[in-house]
Amino acid sequence: MADSGNQVAVQSGGNAAVAPARRPAVDPIGRSRQRRLKLVQKYVFVGSFLILPMIIFLIFVVSPYVQAFYLALTDWTGYSPTFEFIGLQNFAALFGFGDFNPDRVFWAGLRNNMILLLVVPFISIAIALFFASMLNLSGSTKAGQLRGVTGAAFYRVLFFVPQVVSVAALAIMFQQVFHPGGLLNSLLRLVGVASPPSWLADPNTAMLTVIIVMVWMNVGFYMVYFSAAMSSIPRELLEAAAIDKASRAQTFLRITLPLLRSSIITAYIYLGVLCLDAFAIVQLMTIGPGGPNETTTVMALSIYKSFKEQGQFGYATAQGVVLFLITMVLAALTLRVTRREQGEL
Repeated sequence: MADSGNQVAVQSGGNAAVAPARRPAVDPIGRSRQRRLKLVQKYVFVGSFLILPMIIFLIFVVSPYVQAFYLALTDWTGYSPTFEFIGLQNFAALFGFGDFNPDRVFWAGLRNNMILLLVVPFISIAIALFFASMLNLSGSTKAGQLRGVTGAAFYRVLFFVPQVVSVAALAIMFQQVFHPGGLLNSLLRLVGVASPPSWLADPNTAMLTVIIVMVWMNVGFYMVYFSAAMSSIPRELLEAAAIDKASRAQTFLRITLPLLRSSIITAYIYLGVLCLDAFAIVQLMTIGPGGPNETTTVMALSIYKSFKEQGQFGYATAQGVVLFLITMVLAALTLRVTRREQGEL
């Protein structure tokens, strides 16, 4: 009787109403577990490819830094089988704390590195940008299209030649060029200069000579670098500026230069790191080396002398730690300033 009552309740008006099928219950906990399992499998798969590179990175990059920080706290000579832990005495001797006097050579090197850092990148980038713009944008205009100068590829190769010559060879070559009886002074005597300067022996010109050589060595590479960056600038912008009768200087300052901003920042960072080193040029070209009167010494040369000539490997490592920290701080400041300026733009 109960079944017939239910059938009557369902079958009203002679029409059969079919009850909707129920969906299976959803288990949110099960779905969450599946998502977590897939995520774990994904990270395990990716991590399996990173294990070997991370091990290599830890062994060959992180481990030497850790060892250097530890050796900076010892009195190791670099040759003795044993050494003692002396704490921060090497840093106290470097900075002149306590009974120690400041290391005159190291601080002279820091001063000279800062001079190089302030001068060489700006001059090198400015000259490289000038030559790159001359090669790419200073040719004739045909059918509204800007062309580079004739033979631009040849000039790029010519400017790039110093990059394929070793730094040691270039340093020795310029040492002979700037010698009192070298090529430069011989040419000066031919044009009437009775007493040409002793470029590398005079404290007033020695640092200037190093700057000239470093700029000459770097201009060619960054000229090619900026030329490649300029080739990626849309030609429509340059041709529109030419149609609007904009001068080449206006086109460079208002279109080309802003679009090369990231390339210029990259060039400055690389040149800055180079200027904080400058060991090879100073070691092979200057008198002393680092002279006269430490006017051309750099921090890397001070580190070399502390280890090689004085047998103070622990102290030299402490200087290296300071140089490393200075480099990291300057790089971080440069990136922060440039990012802030890009955000304002």
